[in-house]
Amino acid sequence: MKAATMDTGTIIESDTKAFETKDKYSAPDLIVHAARRSGRGAFSIGREMMSFSLGKAKLQPSEYVLYALYERERYSQAERQAFISAAMHGKIVYEFNDYGWFDVAGDKWLSSVFLGRDGTPQPETLAVIDTSPRRYQGGVKLSSADALRDFLTREQGFPLFCKYNNGRWSVGASVITGADETHIHMKGKSPILYEDFLREYVGSHVFLIQRFVENHPFLKQYTSTTATVRMVNIWRDDRLWTPHAILKLPSKENDADNFWRAGNLVCQLDVETGEVLTVVGRDGPDLVRHEVHPETGKDIIGERLPHWREVLQLNARVAEMHYPVKYQTQDIAITEDGPIEIEFNWGGAFELPQIATGQGFFTEEMREAFRGLGSRRV
Repeated sequence: MKAATMDTGTIIESDTKAFETKDKYSAPDLIVHAARRSGRGAFSIGREMMSFSLGKAKLQPSEYVLYALYERERYSQAERQAFISAAMHGKIVYEFNDYGWFDVAGDKWLSSVFLGRDGTPQPETLAVIDTSPRRYQGGVKLSSADALRDFLTREQGFPLFCKYNNGRWSVGASVITGADETHIHMKGKSPILYEDFLREYVGSHVFLIQRFVENHPFLKQYTSTTATVRMVNIWRDDRLWTPHAILKLPSKENDADNFWRAGNLVCQLDVETGEVLTVVGRDGPDLVRHEVHPETGKDIIGERLPHWREVLQLNARVAEMHYPVKYQTQDIAITEDGPIEIEFNWGGAFELPQIATGQGFFTEEMREAFRGLGSRRV
């Protein structure tokens, strides 16, 4: 898999930096902030913050503030101890997940071929942008500015979605709204020359060009950007357990739905019914819970997502295809015609359920499940 360090200055590197610096608040500033919010003394806050950082969960100061763990009346001690740092994900999941399946999920082209053999509904991949010698099993490969120009100026089905083949956190994602003989046109950006696009976006990385996935009309009333449902799956004694379902609801201004992008929201869903239970956004170091959708003012809590039975069926079908990956997540979009698989993830962020639910990920039941898979860190 290509590493981001192979290039400097492409969209991959700039987006990765934006993701990695999203919580770059100084510990002293966070202590003052938490003290003001809680009415507690700064020394008490700082000492408690340090204890979480040094504990088994390794919660960083920004996470301590994000989850408002300084609010003593909000959580019991057991509830506080259920929270875990995002940095612990790899250390835990690598203990038991079958590493041989990592690239089946991590290489998005390979994943699309794998899912395609099963007939799994997924976005149509139209072309691959790659300047290396790699072949793509009958796919259209674009290796030059001229090839990219010829392809896009022939294309009639804009918008298109362009994503990093080996990416996480939606780094590098963009929406192509049109193209002419000299420039590519992208959502929210100035037109860019084909040669500049290859240099500033692609570099030595690989990108997929896919049909843009249109939201179901229910979701389109909140955003025109593709929303997905994050399904959290664990295999327990050969039975699939899905403890969390989370709607990732992007701002209409953004290209993708990951929560680190300003204005994006996450919503806890009832796993059985698809009912929206919470709406959570972010304001600086704090999470903000909304009663209505903040961009449109429309009600959403209490609404049920369409095609929910089909979402559960698709989730189970894809989970079974990846059975050796004992802890896994999926991102599923809901269109007017039904759900489609956007992405299968080898593992999946612990923090997203914590943000959506306001509760720690490692409840006693979750600890038991992970220990059953072979984790010694939990």
